[in-house]
Amino acid sequence: MTYPEGDPLERLHRLWPQLLLGLSRSSRRAEAIAAYREMSVIIGAELGFDPQPAKPLIATSTAELRAATEAEFIELLRTIQVRSGLTLPEIHRRAGRRLPRSQVYSLLKRGKLPTKPEQVRAFVTICGMPEPQVARVMELWATLREQTELAVRGPEDEKPFAILIVRSA
Repeated sequence: MTYPEGDPLERLHRLWPQLLLGLSRSSRRAEAIAAYREMSVIIGAELGFDPQPAKPLIATSTAELRAATEAEFIELLRTIQVRSGLTLPEIHRRAGRRLPRSQVYSLLKRGKLPTKPEQVRAFVTICGMPEPQVARVMELWATLREQTELAVRGPEDEKPFAILIVRSA
């Protein structure tokens, strides 16, 4: 049988992550989990595989996305990772080449601000943060990175200068 809008199971598989994301964003997490379980059973039975959501459901309010120091930023990354429900090896597996295994671990373990913005972005995206919150985390990173660079370089007016002395004959 031909369907004008395509195969119903394929449509379900495409639309299901959007439903889950919408429910989780509107603070209806219990409903999102119930919908996930129901769709997993349907898709698993009909298509013969266990579907993975496009992104894990992560409940982090934008108000929680704060960090005034490097240590607070690292703690924020840890909180994001824990709430995602993903282990560090799972994050590495999902990241592929974008985020080397050693970098996944050092983002949370070394206690220093990450140096590469693309790796921070990949990390929080893989953890399931929606784009507006990813942008907020990147703003925090940029602000802290700028503060760190200023602390290392010092203020602009303290740059060394040279005096040229010209002797006339």
